Amino acid sequence: MVLVVLGGINMSVVAVKVEKNKITIGADSILVNGNTQEKDKKAKLFQNDWMVVGDVGEAQEGALFQIYTKTRKPKEPTVDGITEFLFDFYQWKKEKTEQTELTNHYIIVFEGKVFLVEGFYVKEIEEYMAIGAGMDFALAALYLGSTVQEAIKTACHLSILCEEPINIVE
Repeated sequence: MVLVVLGGINMSVVAVKVEKNKITIGADSILVNGNTQEKDKKAKLFQNDWMVVGDVGEAQEGALFQIYTKTRKPKEPTVDGITEFLFDFYQWKKEKTEQTELTNHYIIVFEGKVFLVEGFYVKEIEEYMAIGAGMDFALAALYLGSTVQEAIKTACHLSILCEEPINIVE
C-alpha cells in the first residue's frame, strides 16, 4: 500500500501516525477560494490501488498529483525512490502546465514506510508528522499521545485555517 499525504503551508492540516502494525492518516476538509471557504471531505485524501494521497496547499497541484499517481508509483520505498518519483511528477507537471516548481508538501507512505516531502527534500518518518497551517497544533497533540483524529480536531479547534469534518484512512 502507498499512502501519500500532500501538504503545504497555506492552510489545512494533514497528520500521520506510524504504529507497529498500522499507519493512520487524516486531513481536515477546508477549501478556500479567495475569501470563500467550502468543505470537501475528499479534497485532501484520495486513494487508488497503491496510494492514499492527502493534500494541503494548492488544489491544482494536488489534483494533478492525483491524476499522475493513478498510473504511476515509486520504484522503491526509499528516500531516493520517492525523490525520483517526485522529480518525474515535476517534469510531467511542467510539461502539462509550464509551471516550474512544486508548491505543495507531501507525506508519502509506500509499502509500509512514511516519507515527508517538501519540494525535493524527502525524509523518512518513523513516528508521526503533520503538515499545513494546523501542523504545530497537530504535532503537539501527537507528541502528547493523541490519535490522528484527535490531533486534527485540535488543529481545527485552534487554527482558523483548518475545518472539520475530518477524513481518516488506516
